[in-house]
Amino acid sequence: MVNYSNLANYLSDDIECFAFDSIPSTNDYLAQLTFCTKTQVCITSEQTRGKGQYDRKWMSQNDTSIILSIRYVFPSNISLNGLSLVVGLALIDVLEKYGISDLKLKWPNDVYFEGRKLAGILIENSLQGDYQSVIIGLGLNVNFNQNFKCETPWIDLKQITSTPIDKLNLSTNLINKILEYFDIFKSSGFDKFYAKWAKVDYLLGKQVKHTSKAQLFIGTCLGINHQGVLLVETQCGVKPIYSSEFLHLC
Repeated sequence: MVNYSNLANYLSDDIECFAFDSIPSTNDYLAQLTFCTKTQVCITSEQTRGKGQYDRKWMSQNDTSIILSIRYVFPSNISLNGLSLVVGLALIDVLEKYGISDLKLKWPNDVYFEGRKLAGILIENSLQGDYQSVIIGLGLNVNFNQNFKCETPWIDLKQITSTPIDKLNLSTNLINKILEYFDIFKSSGFDKFYAKWAKVDYLLGKQVKHTSKAQLFIGTCLGINHQGVLLVETQCGVKPIYSSEFLHLC
């Protein structure tokens, strides 16, 4: 089992780290801490009650994934539109340096390789006076048991690359890159990342259906706008999509 106890040695001195062998949820652990403006990281080898978007289960096995959460504080006057997309771009940037190419981002929070899910991102935020406390959860499949059952087709790094993955090293690189991108986002917003997203857009040109009672339609994905909102062309014009909860591939 990977030992994360010395992770803090590879990060900036002003980052507070919490490392576990097993924990119910890294996001929940950071959320229950007393609020402070310091950046905090929680990492574990196993997550027993992980969660994904819309209260779905975040499935994982012991010591087969990189599972971590980062709590980062933004000023309350900054728009967080597109932040989950920025995390995905940071992940792709790091993995490309490990020789892994052709990765795609499925709006707004999944990393795909050849049509199968490699990683997921969950963002939860709350207002704390003049600040926005944002918790970013990341799950990256590294070396799953091949008999692992999941509704979503999945893939792990072991199937993509023959190079052994050092989870501590990769986790360190991911955290540092995400924080680097957050500093850029804080000063320049999503505009700075817009062109990067267009190159890795998994949904571009694909047919999707939206199944909420308020908006029931089928259309073709045109990409995103400069606020990170998905645009879908339908018979009734282009519709902006702000949530993936009711969005499905045809």
